This record gives sequence, structure tokens and C-alpha cells, in this order.
Amino acid sequence: MVKEVAKACEEIGVKFGFYLSPWDRHEKSYGTPDYDRYFKNQLTELLTEYGEVLEVWFDGAYGGPPGKEHKYDWLGYYKVIRKLQPNALIAICGPDIRWVGNEEGVAPETNWSVQEASHFHRILGITGKVWYPTECDVSIRPGWFWHAREDDKVKSVEHLLDIYFKSVGRNSVLLLNVPPNRRGLISDVDNQRLREWRKVLDRAFATNFALNKPATASSFRPDAKPSNAVDGRKETFWSPLSEKDEWLEVDLQRPTTFNVAMVQELIAEGQRVERYRIEAWDGSDWKVIARGTTIGYKKLDRFNDVTITKVRLVIESALATPLIQAFGLYRMER
Repeated sequence: MVKEVAKACEEIGVKFGFYLSPWDRHEKSYGTPDYDRYFKNQLTELLTEYGEVLEVWFDGAYGGPPGKEHKYDWLGYYKVIRKLQPNALIAICGPDIRWVGNEEGVAPETNWSVQEASHFHRILGITGKVWYPTECDVSIRPGWFWHAREDDKVKSVEHLLDIYFKSVGRNSVLLLNVPPNRRGLISDVDNQRLREWRKVLDRAFATNFALNKPATASSFRPDAKPSNAVDGRKETFWSPLSEKDEWLEVDLQRPTTFNVAMVQELIAEGQRVERYRIEAWDGSDWKVIARGTTIGYKKLDRFNDVTITKVRLVIESALATPLIQAFGLYRMER
């Protein structure tokens, strides 16, 4: 079955990853040294027989009651992965991606990818600050597995949109569980809901009203002018000269209605912004329409419709000189 899934992913250009929990209480060797050998053999098969692996998802693993718990050989597991698939990300009980802390698909409003080294980093001898971004996991259904009785409980488009804005829109990655049915396929109701959701997102983000509009700023480096934040290119960015009270202003040139703002940092150079606000010019004064803390790879803010000609992104404070890769404005139908 793993081979069939991996092949199907390859055929349509989707990167392949797998979930393998070390908490396998059905295995008779669990709780003994033999179990770690058994588990590493499983990892070896999965990492060598099915092509490139993007992600290895361990999940939380309770060892057992005191005195009977299994001491997982995490270092040994990591070594197998790094040797056989050095580019694979190790998530949840691993050093590369951390669990967001809930199964609702919701990241915190303030979401720093830089964290103090965890227990799993210290196993590798890593201390201090580390790059350890979150992943949000949630199911499209009430539980993780398919049940016909839950066909009328598939999450609504509005619920999925809320999850999207609170995960992808809060500097995180969304892992949406869509369980196969008894035929090994995605059920019709789940499939239809995914298509409806995708249609709404495509329509909402089809037009960026800030794209290529005139932009000015409080200050900027010669190689990081304000227009870079609205040119639609991933490799350019606006960078002011200081970390506080700097602003980027976009002239929309005519009254424009929008209700979503997107800000992205040049994440390859780190996450820097710790507080910002977005303001709209009402003809006589600047009015705050959104406030936020961290930005990171992507921050999305939703608010009531505003119709204006000018908008500002104000960086109130940052840990280092901000590098704003993109600033966009969109309208989502309610």
C-alpha cells in the first residue's frame, strides 16, 4: 500500500511523507531493546523502497507507566533518517518541525519559528536558539479515520477557511487529514468540500490590489526600495534603516475595496518583526484596520471591508532590520 501511495504522489507531482509512530504496543518486542531494532528496520524500509521522502512524522509517543516504559532510541532513529534521506524533515518528536500544541489546526497569534533548543535537539548535542517552525494538524472530519456515519460532519468551507487563516496565515504549515474510505479513496463528500474550499481561496487571492502600485517608505536601503514589496517577486524585499516605527505606504490610485492583508518576511534571512499595524487613509487621517505581532513566512489579517486609496504597513518593532518580501491586499467574499 505504501508503494501505491508513493507512486500516485510521484505521478501527480506531490511530495511524499509518512507517519510512523514509535508507540507500537501491538509489537511483541515493545519495551525491549529488540523493539528499537525492529523500529529502525521499519524506518529503513520506508526510507529506501519508496523514493524521495519529504517528511517523517513521529507523533507524540508515551513510553508506558513508570518502571515499564520503553526508552526510545531517538538518536538512533534520527541517524537512520539522516543517513538514508538527509533532506527529509523530522516532525513531532523530531528536531526539524514542532507540534503546534493542539489538533484544531490553530497556531498562536504570536508564532516565532525561532525557539529554545528542545529535548530532541539536546539529544543531538544542539543547545541555544534553533529554527523550529510549527505544523498545524487537524482532520476534515471529527476524527482521524473515515466513518460513513460522519459524512454529514465534514467541516464546512467557512470552518476550513478559518483554519487556513489561523495556520497558514499565522506563520505555520497546515497538515489537513483527509482519511481514505473502505475503497482506499477519498470519499465524495470530502472531495467535494476540498474543491469548494480551493475555489474560494483561488477566487479570494486571484487579485492583489497592491501589486505593482506606487510605493513609498519612511526609509529604505538603496538595494531594498519600497517598490520591492509589491513587485510580486520572491527574491526582492523592502528594508528600512531601523527596527522601529518604519512604514511602507502603497498608493492604490483609486478607491479600492479589500478585507484581507498579507505580509511576508524574507524568511531565508530569519524572522524579525515582533509588532506591526496596518492603516488606511480615510481622506483626512490614518485609521488602524489591523494589528499583529509576528509575521514570519506569511501573516494574513482579515477585517471588515474598507474602501480607500492609500494603505500603510507600519513596523512598530523588530528584533533586527525588517526584510519585507511581500505586502498584498485582497478581497474575500463573505
